[in-house]
Amino acid sequence: MPAEKFFEDIETECRKVNKLFEDYEPLLEKIKDHPPDFIEIGSLAMMLHSFYNGLENIFSRIARKIDKSLPEGMDWHKELLERMSKRTKNRKYAVLSENMCEELQEYLGFRHFTRHSYACDLDWALMKDLVLRSDDVKDKVLSEIKSFIEKIS
Repeated sequence: MPAEKFFEDIETECRKVNKLFEDYEPLLEKIKDHPPDFIEIGSLAMMLHSFYNGLENIFSRIARKIDKSLPEGMDWHKELLERMSKRTKNRKYAVLSENMCEELQEYLGFRHFTRHSYACDLDWALMKDLVLRSDDVKDKVLSEIKSFIEKIS
């Protein structure tokens, strides 16, 4: 994959993550004052799922293009995230700070939960914090990704 295509793909994924939050902004504003109902909880779970998927798409592209490999095995998603907070033999800069990596582990865990559960298993009390801070986390992680891309381009 040519370098310009790689950078273009990363930028596209970042735009999609931002668009996701733009689309959910009315619901995110609403739940600040009113607890979400069952349908809204399911929708917010999908938002969190999509948010982390978008980030993982970026991390996977970096791993394939720069690191030259994706982790393998049962814990490959977790290993991929952790790899992004470290330098590798092919990458002299970490993509994420250690703090961001720790914060994103919660979103990875929630994404895993939603993939293997029913909507009726979702509990607002357990996901509320992830939802309410997701916009801030999104801004921070995209800023770290942008900083990484600027260093390597």
